[in-house]
Amino acid sequence: MNSYVIFDYCAIVVEALIIVSLIVRKMTRGRLNKWALVLLADIIIATAADAVGLVLEGFGSGYTAAKYIANGFTLWGTCLTSVIFCGFLFVMIGIWHRLRERKTLSFIYFGTVIIITVLIFVVNPFTKIIYRIGEDGIYARGPLFYSLYAFSYLYMIIGYAELIRYRRLFSKSKLFSVFMVFIVMVGSSIFQAFNPQHNIQMFFAAVAFLIVLFGIQSPEERMHGSTGLFSMNGYITDLAKYKELNAPIGVTLSVMTNYTSLIEMLGYFTVQDIIGILATRLEEWAVQSNTDIDLYYLGGGRFAAITDERFKEDMIRISQEINALMTREVEVREMSIKVMNNVCFIACPDDIDDPKFLMSFDNRLEMEAFTGELRYAERLFDKKRFELRNDIAKVIERAFSENLFHLEFQPVYSVSDKRYVRAEAFLRLNDPDFGYIRPDILIGEAERLNSIHAITTYVIDEVCRFVSMPDFLLLGFDCVEINLSPVQCMWSDLLSVLLSTMKEYNVQPKNICFNITDVDGKEMFEMMRDNIDALSQVGFTIFMDDFGAGIFEVERIAQMPLSGIKLDRSFVREGLKPDNIDIFEGSLRMISDLEIDPVAVGVENEEICNRLKELGCNYLQGYHFCKPLEKKELIRFILMG
Repeated sequence: MNSYVIFDYCAIVVEALIIVSLIVRKMTRGRLNKWALVLLADIIIATAADAVGLVLEGFGSGYTAAKYIANGFTLWGTCLTSVIFCGFLFVMIGIWHRLRERKTLSFIYFGTVIIITVLIFVVNPFTKIIYRIGEDGIYARGPLFYSLYAFSYLYMIIGYAELIRYRRLFSKSKLFSVFMVFIVMVGSSIFQAFNPQHNIQMFFAAVAFLIVLFGIQSPEERMHGSTGLFSMNGYITDLAKYKELNAPIGVTLSVMTNYTSLIEMLGYFTVQDIIGILATRLEEWAVQSNTDIDLYYLGGGRFAAITDERFKEDMIRISQEINALMTREVEVREMSIKVMNNVCFIACPDDIDDPKFLMSFDNRLEMEAFTGELRYAERLFDKKRFELRNDIAKVIERAFSENLFHLEFQPVYSVSDKRYVRAEAFLRLNDPDFGYIRPDILIGEAERLNSIHAITTYVIDEVCRFVSMPDFLLLGFDCVEINLSPVQCMWSDLLSVLLSTMKEYNVQPKNICFNITDVDGKEMFEMMRDNIDALSQVGFTIFMDDFGAGIFEVERIAQMPLSGIKLDRSFVREGLKPDNIDIFEGSLRMISDLEIDPVAVGVENEEICNRLKELGCNYLQGYHFCKPLEKKELIRFILMG
């Protein structure tokens, strides 16, 4: 018996341990794991065939047919190892399904497998051009034996060429492991090619698979322990991969909106049982529907599923089926539990093309009320705003350099005086690429980029310029209102910039009013209050803005030097409804009792106007009177109205 058969026995032991490891570590799900299982099966077949061939060879002459079969499967399995590993690399990269689109590569891949099979099992038995069994029963190579090596190396070259092309998808450690497989597989085959008496190739094939198992296919990187689905890390990795490949995918995102409340009612472990049932439900559906889809559990009652471009025509249908599964009641511990899963279909890159934003989209989905219906990202996601966020620094810089900022003014009507007594200034920006940019988006992003103070300076300068115009005196306005966000209000240089600008234009403090938005947090309020008190002491009028739409404490209202409170348009709209009128009237009385003027914003029609007059609200502002206008249009409107 050939003494080197011991290497095959060792390889079989290693492969058996690998099988146990795959099962224990739950490495049986997903396309990549399936390819790894096929690769392992091929190695086991080739190893077993090689061991049988070596044992039979030890018996000398005889058993010729059995030797041909054993050696045929050994060579066939050895060649297929390279073929399958090449496919494994394609799947790891994410381009396996593109073989059918690249006809040349597809022909090479599948055509070569056919050629190898025909040579070994059809041509060789008659011609002995690949291998033969001599009269002494000893295996010997034929004249075309090394063509099998050439075919195998062709697959290795194709696979590693694609890997190098997409190397940015992988970490250095993973790339190192992949190339170690190449060194082991090619090195052992070359060694055995020059030393045919040393049958070590199957053993080193098992060693190469160990490298695959621990260096490339580490489940700790991708698998979620309790559900058996892919983990958040796998989700992040795959999204980045598809982004790099510029491959269209469909993402179905499911967020359990009552996750926290279920834990409070049922306990953590019961909810985890529910999560497990939902995960099993998804896996069983994928198997039954024969849908090759990647399933993920992202934690916190969040699931995701990714379908690649093979399912382009069926992506929405797949999402609808997942929605039906995820919104169905769950039976757990003799209870029927209603799981409020908001499920949304996201077409990438059409709806969302940035993986970073997609990672946070579940927060947006969680805020949606549960209806049980499938949602669509194109209806929930403001793509323009997200693109703007990426380019906002350039947008703001261009706005300053090209003078794209401008102000519009909306007058405030006094019922008792029967005239317009002041106007509120609104910052406007029309960008050549993004068009009109809403002030809330602009201010929020400017605060994030620390550009807000330059904008504040611009607004102050423009308002002072307007107030200093001779025509301003003809309007009869008491003042012009400037809106200040909390960040703007906390600016340490606010007062000094304001005073220097007013001095330049010869403007008095009584001509300017500041609308201040309240904040949630005592520390921030105290920082704002220092500037508010300083502005009031100099002689500026202070209004509280957006009352009824945010956090407002009566104690703070009493502490602030307020002359007016602007009632938010949503508060006015909802407050005038019959069910809410008592609360609205009470708010007006409270404000009046504090000797502060209430100003109703969002007066859109005559009905709202008359109702507010009946309730004694003296100051009204909205489209019923006038939309925001540029200063020249405003002057024309007031003087000719």
